Amino acid sequence: MGVGPIGFSVEQQNLMWSMRRAGESTREMERTLGETMPRIRRFLRQSGGIAPIPRHRRADHLMLADREEISRGIASGLSARSIAGRINRTPSTVSREIARNGGRDAYRALEAELAAFQRARRPKDSKLATNTALREVVAAKLDQDWSPQQISQWLRREHPEDLSMRVSHESIYRDVYTPSRKVFPASMFHRLRTGSPIRRPRGKKPSHGRGRIRNMVSIHDRPTEADDREVAGHWEGDLVFGSRPSAVATLVDRATRFTIVVALPDGYKADVVAEALIERMGRLPLSLRRSLTWDRGREMAEHAVITAALSMPVFFCDPHHPWQRGTNENTNRLLRQYLHKNADLRSFTQDDLDTIAAKLNHRPRRVLDWATPAEVLTDVLSQPVVSTSA
Repeated sequence: MGVGPIGFSVEQQNLMWSMRRAGESTREMERTLGETMPRIRRFLRQSGGIAPIPRHRRADHLMLADREEISRGIASGLSARSIAGRINRTPSTVSREIARNGGRDAYRALEAELAAFQRARRPKDSKLATNTALREVVAAKLDQDWSPQQISQWLRREHPEDLSMRVSHESIYRDVYTPSRKVFPASMFHRLRTGSPIRRPRGKKPSHGRGRIRNMVSIHDRPTEADDREVAGHWEGDLVFGSRPSAVATLVDRATRFTIVVALPDGYKADVVAEALIERMGRLPLSLRRSLTWDRGREMAEHAVITAALSMPVFFCDPHHPWQRGTNENTNRLLRQYLHKNADLRSFTQDDLDTIAAKLNHRPRRVLDWATPAEVLTDVLSQPVVSTSA
């Protein structure tokens, strides 16, 4: 049984990567493998939490079976030409194979196989390591808090004919998360949204229950145009909490993915939230105030006041169904890069929150065919308003 980095066997390594892809915790790996968490974490950190690409061999290279046939041919006193005929190789290939592995007297098939495997290890510099211009562009975008996927797709749009200025998002992740490659500073992972030193698989988020609200209107009564995401003005909202009792309100348009973050310096009681949302969303044109979808948090107890002030109905998700506000959930995850759970969010001014929202609104998004939410919203506002009245 082969032993790999930090004393783990190949089988143990494969099991760890399999468990990691399945979203298992390090604690679960510890119980399954009988190893300590520090050793497991050290192993994962070596590759930045990204499974190494499996090594493979070209089909025209000598295999172990070929080398065993060579060894048997030598033992039988056959010439290199005769052995080559048996394995369908050229005589020069067999001669070189024997010479580089000690000659006829010392040749052993297994030792030759292991030696060939080691000789084939030729670490290749990544594209970002060898292309200074590309590396500088990627680093600049990471400093602007762009994700590797956004950078990769932006490069495809900006340089459609220049393949030297293309790089996949996986390559960026590998160079950021693997310090041994020495492409970026070891602290570059801080520029990623998670701030984690290793890449982590996505796990399930536990849902939570909240108090009941009077006169709620179900999400199932929401206009079908909101479900289709073809009309702007249908918003999803929620609170993002910092250190209690601090919080901010987040709003995202289902069609354009445009984000608004609202300061709540005076807390998150229902009347305070209603007043803040009315003031902020009241700045939007009526065509962009079609509906608001929220979860069942008690901060929306004054939803009737919001509806009356903004002429915008408020709809509520089913209990324990956060995915019914999936756009907002995803946006809140992105905002966590700036609004940490242990931070006092009351210290953020509205200008601070507007700056954070602008970062999200000016990043290209895959769901928008790599346009930015700001660009899509601008297109919507430039179109003539069509009256829906009879």
